Amino acid sequence: MRKREAIDGQDLTPPGARWWITAVCALLVGCDASGPPAMQLPARQLFATRAWLALTRCAGCHTTRPTIDFLAPGTPTEAYATMFAFEPPILDVASPASSLLVTMGKHTGPAMLPAESDAVLAWLEAEHAERAPGPGAPVVVGPVSLVPGALNTIDLGLGATLRFVPSVAAAGLALHQIELTAGAGGLHVVHPLFVAYPRLGPPRIDAADAFGDVDLKLAPGAVERLAGGDADLLGFLSDEPIRIQFLALETP
Repeated sequence: MRKREAIDGQDLTPPGARWWITAVCALLVGCDASGPPAMQLPARQLFATRAWLALTRCAGCHTTRPTIDFLAPGTPTEAYATMFAFEPPILDVASPASSLLVTMGKHTGPAMLPAESDAVLAWLEAEHAERAPGPGAPVVVGPVSLVPGALNTIDLGLGATLRFVPSVAAAGLALHQIELTAGAGGLHVVHPLFVAYPRLGPPRIDAADAFGDVDLKLAPGAVERLAGGDADLLGFLSDEPIRIQFLALETP
């Protein structure tokens, strides 16, 4: 995943120093989770340093009990992926405040305290900012139905294609031989994000953001492998249509 840059403003402190000050504030001082300083942190770091702490009261039930173990196995690194892949979905990155994790309230366990809920929502808002750009920003391709075990070719327009072989994996869907081919005018591609569209429930994004650091310019007719040619889409099912959204998909 690409690191987010510091927010522009009137502060004349050098950008690198501003980010460092913000990180120290969030990690050591404990700034308000809903305020601007915390939002400057990358989403995954915000989860590990703020949201995860807010969810510790939930861990007693939600790390080990079957059907509700969305915090399994109980560590922030692994639970991050578990939460995005959990069924039924508890996170809605497209509309963070609508996430079941935020709206659940009191159930068989207690509701989150206001400060805890704010920390979780701040993390999900950061995920939204990084993964679901505003209207008009992304270029969307699809929906496309996949054929496991065969070479799938997706027309990206501009004479370009994206090819890969999907296969069913224990944790979701595995993609192999991932290749991007430019058209006659070349191709500029930035941050492809895979999104699954199940028949029931909200769309699910690729939580690992396998292609988050992609920013490629291809010469006419050039072929480029993405992510080394292989990637895993956790929680994706082979019979679910997918869409791919790009921050940029254009001729250079």
